[in-house]
Amino acid sequence: MNPLENVEAAPDVSVVIPTRNGARTLPVQLDALARQRTSRRFEVIVADNGSTDGTRELVEEYAREHPWLRWVDASARTGSNVARNIGTAAARAESVLLCDSDDEVADDWLEHLARALETADGVGGRLEREKLNTEYAARWGTPGGQTGITRQLGFLPRPVGANAGYRKSVWEELGGFDEDYVRGGTETEFYWRLQLAGHTLVDVPEAVVHYRMRPDLRTSVRQMYIWGRQSPMLYRDFRAHGLRFDPRDLLRRWKGFLRMVRYSYRGDVERLQVLRHGGYLLGRLVGSVKYRVVFP
Repeated sequence: MNPLENVEAAPDVSVVIPTRNGARTLPVQLDALARQRTSRRFEVIVADNGSTDGTRELVEEYAREHPWLRWVDASARTGSNVARNIGTAAARAESVLLCDSDDEVADDWLEHLARALETADGVGGRLEREKLNTEYAARWGTPGGQTGITRQLGFLPRPVGANAGYRKSVWEELGGFDEDYVRGGTETEFYWRLQLAGHTLVDVPEAVVHYRMRPDLRTSVRQMYIWGRQSPMLYRDFRAHGLRFDPRDLLRRWKGFLRMVRYSYRGDVERLQVLRHGGYLLGRLVGSVKYRVVFP
């Protein structure tokens, strides 16, 4: 462990945590960062996007014993990208890492991503979905889904914002995260632009974040709806760069959905899959209307 105890010294790595009302889970993440096995000096910046649950007081109390931790006001506008931009602007290191306030980084997470950023412009790690989701698993079964950098919408790969990093100089060159992306596609848009500008994105599967699933049916389905609704916005902004609408993919998605509906009587897991997939497809339809493109 080598956090930045001397706040006057320049850190090797800055960790940015965008959050809004994260007080309930943030202590788990901060404790995990305090346990990092690394020789690098690092700071942690909590970029607060307008919390009303005592997040600031929690961070300032924690910082009394851990001077490597800072709270910054990121409430100018709503959105995770607003918080990411304000947190990155406050970062003092060239290597910037992202994680979320409701997850838990593994003890060697920082070292793996920071080492990869010595030669790469952007990095992403792996999500582990079992440790923090015992209640979810008891109700819905073992959580699955994306585990690392993957290709999205048949276009370019991208990491998940809960486990990612970049060089601050590249962030400055790109003009930061696009703050018009409020929810859904937020990090995708940035990392696609990073690659289109000729920069490198590297998968670092050794860098693990224990990811917290949405705790109930409503928030889980809403998450999928938001992801679906943002996909047409990505299509609008990147079709000139080669992102294509494939009707065959749309047909496959609807066939898969109807197959899920057929077997939804079997139990809670099957019903959750139907509702999540249906939420995503509905989001695509709504987003196509909102952004005036054909990307259902």
